[in-house]
Amino acid sequence: MKVLLMDPPMQSIMQARADWFPMSLAYLAGAITREGHQALIYNGEHDPSLDYVNLTIYSANYYKYLEALHDPGHPAWKKIARLMEDFKPDVVGLTSFSVKFPSAQRLAAIAKDYNPQIPVIMGGQHATILTEDVLSDPNIDFVIRGEGEGAFVDFLRALGGDQKWENVKSLSFKKEGGVIHNPLRPLLENLDTLALPARECLHDLQHYEPHALAKLFASRGCPYQCNYCGTQNIWTYKVRHHSAARVVEEIRHVKKEYGASNFTFFDDVFGLDKKKAMELTDTMSLAKTGVTWDCLTRANLVSDELLVNMKKAGCTKIDMGVESGSDKVLIDTKKGLTKKKIKEGAALVKKHGILLYMFFMIGLPTETEEDAKETRNFLEELKPDWACISIFTPIPGTEIYKKLKEQGKIPDKPDFAKFSHQSPHSNFAYGMLNREGFPELAQKTIAHIQAYNGSFRNLLRRALSRKYHRNLRLFFTDLKSVLTWKGVLQASHQGSHSKFYAESSK
Repeated sequence: MKVLLMDPPMQSIMQARADWFPMSLAYLAGAITREGHQALIYNGEHDPSLDYVNLTIYSANYYKYLEALHDPGHPAWKKIARLMEDFKPDVVGLTSFSVKFPSAQRLAAIAKDYNPQIPVIMGGQHATILTEDVLSDPNIDFVIRGEGEGAFVDFLRALGGDQKWENVKSLSFKKEGGVIHNPLRPLLENLDTLALPARECLHDLQHYEPHALAKLFASRGCPYQCNYCGTQNIWTYKVRHHSAARVVEEIRHVKKEYGASNFTFFDDVFGLDKKKAMELTDTMSLAKTGVTWDCLTRANLVSDELLVNMKKAGCTKIDMGVESGSDKVLIDTKKGLTKKKIKEGAALVKKHGILLYMFFMIGLPTETEEDAKETRNFLEELKPDWACISIFTPIPGTEIYKKLKEQGKIPDKPDFAKFSHQSPHSNFAYGMLNREGFPELAQKTIAHIQAYNGSFRNLLRRALSRKYHRNLRLFFTDLKSVLTWKGVLQASHQGSHSKFYAESSK
């Protein structure tokens, strides 16, 4: 069978470049091509003609996404319709976070316009948690809940056979005016049995930068209970690992096939199991892969011993979640960290000369204006090499989402198109005396962090971490990105964006 797997567009419609590919769909493609099917992955965010934009421009362009959802003639939808005509799929598979669900609905409608009988199946966080809402869309026929590779293979077998959907674990489907939810398929115990993510199935593969294809997982799952995080919706709190040998195999494969030299681990938290992290970094060092890499971890998990190993294995950057500079807010979010512990972890990373990138959040439901001020002050105290700020937005399936829903602060039919961490429409700052003034406070905080990032010191540190002597192409890509982000070069989105839609549909 020919299977078209799609991650719907949002950021690209807002004319902001995104250098990544949908790992979940690549794993699915690996599983089904191993079964003999043909897969094509359409990444709706991939548009190499776009430039990187800062958060101020991103927020200002948000309206473009909302407008496109109500414009059937938008070039983004026309491009997908032409792709279906060219590829002629037998099955369409969709994934999306909540904010992109309206975009996924548009893709489902396009699929049914192409062929009213084509099966449309959806997976991912939003579909797993709000399954019945998703299946209320007349253009979406099936949902796979939770981990998807094995279930999707079983679904295709049933589709090509007896079509007894009741036998496909983790599948939800419509029947006689209702919805049937089959029992969940057990989580895969040995991740090494998964096929390598099938990057070769990406549409427009030749226009991806090598570093954009150099994303990988060493583990799945996270045991922490942060009440704003939705990762447990798919992989639960159970942690499973690829073997060190499998990770090195994938690194070598991507380096050989695509020329990648700078990798990113997409694990929810790198180094959850110190013994396995030490084994992985030892194996990477012995393998002499000659690549650099970065990852996300927590302040309480770093140690001198582990950081020495990570740096020796090629780690040049560590991302760390801070969220708030208020211990009260950290307790409210069940982060499991204090300001003191975060400061200790940050100091350790900087001690070993590894670039430190820290994530902050503003607008949490119990946060006050004073808490927000503490967060800005904490940034100056921590002095990371780079910082990112997001506006709190509740994710379906999380404890915070459920509590806000119970309090009547989220309607029964929310407009998920506005549920983005960079959306100017996100305002759940119920702890603030002047909630109406929160959007202005958020924009001032974003501007403060952008000014911090734009300092010569931080730009230089980030540049040095990229090891440009190994990859001059990466240097010129990054230079153009920084100059556009800083406003030195004018972003070329408008003309090039339209041109890409036109050329890629030929």
